[in-house]
Amino acid sequence: MRHLLLLRHRTFNRVVQQPLSDLSPVTADEVAKIIQRSPAKQCQADPVLTWLVKRASDILAPVIAAICNSSFQQVTFPQRCKKAIVRPLPKKSTMNPQDPSSCRSISNLSFLSKVIEKVVDSTFSEHIDDYHLLPIIQSAYRPYHSTSRFCTRFAITEYAEDISLIFDRHNLHHDLFAELLRWPTT
Repeated sequence: MRHLLLLRHRTFNRVVQQPLSDLSPVTADEVAKIIQRSPAKQCQADPVLTWLVKRASDILAPVIAAICNSSFQQVTFPQRCKKAIVRPLPKKSTMNPQDPSSCRSISNLSFLSKVIEKVVDSTFSEHIDDYHLLPIIQSAYRPYHSTSRFCTRFAITEYAEDISLIFDRHNLHHDLFAELLRWPTT
């Protein structure tokens, strides 16, 4: 348990040199890649057809990058992008669609809102990774950090001494134990 306390102690006493308001500016190339990878879903809030935005991404990407960078500098999300079309969707086909308690709200955002959201997500994730802001043992919201991997690593580190004794009693090579500590689980 001592090692967990040390990790926790080291994680929460970080001084970040670059404040969150100084996120790295996004380039037009990064925005163009995000636009091209986005699905061509259409929303009533979109003033332009999504497939047209994707086709003209080389022209629109610098403009969207400027909007994103301005948003970073002002630390605000553009007011126009804060609008969504909300519609009720029944939780099950057997439920009454007229009863609000049997429906869940679905918010349809404009394509521009989704692109800005993805830019912020990638920039924020990069900022978190660069400054090691997440606890080492955190599993959620991180690629390659599943809960099963955490549980395996925790069990191995928590009981490393016991496992080592078992290896000693049965004359097993400690190289195998060292390999077990490096073993990736999914």
